[in-house]
Amino acid sequence: MFAPYFETYDTSADLAALSQQSGARFLSLAFLQTDQPGSCTAYWDGNTSQPISPASFGSDIAAIQSRGGNVIPSFGGFTADTTGTELADSCTSVSSIAQVFESLITTYNVPRIDLDIEGDSVTNTAGINRRNEAVAQTEAWAAAHGRSIQFSYTLPTFPTGLPAAELGVLQNAVADGAKISTVNLLTFDYFIGTEQNMLTDTESAASALVGQLQTLYPG
Repeated sequence: MFAPYFETYDTSADLAALSQQSGARFLSLAFLQTDQPGSCTAYWDGNTSQPISPASFGSDIAAIQSRGGNVIPSFGGFTADTTGTELADSCTSVSSIAQVFESLITTYNVPRIDLDIEGDSVTNTAGINRRNEAVAQTEAWAAAHGRSIQFSYTLPTFPTGLPAAELGVLQNAVADGAKISTVNLLTFDYFIGTEQNMLTDTESAASALVGQLQTLYPG
């Protein structure tokens, strides 16, 4: 599925029109984060004037959905993941994190939520565990309320596959009973400081990820 990222700080853009004009029926909305470390309230781009409510992108999302498309709200991103404002890094209450996830589902009727975990968030073990526990809690809530929701992880990678820390995020998800439906690789830059063939390295990263997922999910 092709679901390019739309940066929600661009409040001048017409989200529904961009989707229609580009032919991208699915969009990832980046990013949801808290406005300050320690908070349990998520805003679009961390902007308190853009809360999770129908007033923030609600009509655009409904228009996209009416045409058979949808949006994938995404939490984190490099800025949030390096400033302590990624939701699970910021908020120490698992139930409060889950309530934010649930509010997205009930407000926008979205079928998928993305978790873009990079930077400092990859090694924040407490945040990783809280996030996955909240995912499992949200999935249980959705099942109890007759709703369908999928969670995806967007993670940094090497050409040889996920590094140990990033793989650890998924290992913790398995341990916490959080079902992860999709893993999206950040294949645009490997931060290894060399010139490389991006196509070859993307293919090798994806192939290696398949092997890693087969080990994590043998069933």
